[in-house]
Amino acid sequence: MTDLYDFYKKLDYDFSVYEGDEELFGLHGGGFGGEHPLNIKDFNVLELNAARDVIVCHLGQPIKSFNEKVFSYGLKHVVERVLARNTNNRINYVSNGTLILAMVSAGFRIKRFGNSPNCCFNVSQRSVTQLCKTFGNIG
Repeated sequence: MTDLYDFYKKLDYDFSVYEGDEELFGLHGGGFGGEHPLNIKDFNVLELNAARDVIVCHLGQPIKSFNEKVFSYGLKHVVERVLARNTNNRINYVSNGTLILAMVSAGFRIKRFGNSPNCCFNVSQRSVTQLCKTFGNIG
């Protein structure tokens, strides 16, 4: 398999457009729970670009309803496995907040649960199941 690390390094999605988004207030690397507006400088841009690309390529289009069986923290582990395989382990970590921001950038909506750092998305169970079959179950 061709290593996609250099491809991911060349991606240049503009995540700064989300900095004023009220829905993402308090989002940081660990997920939700911060006391400040979203600041893109708090995130690893390579991981954001790579995670967004994996999401677009493997999770398809958003659906109408929220999938409350899949949370951001579990989905981040699957994306990490995809990236580790795609980059010969050069990218093998994605923070919970990175996964959330990458999902929003890919067109998915979020549903938060109280003060939890995690959220769920309007992502189809079929696409998540297929991704897990290919790259491993959600951890």
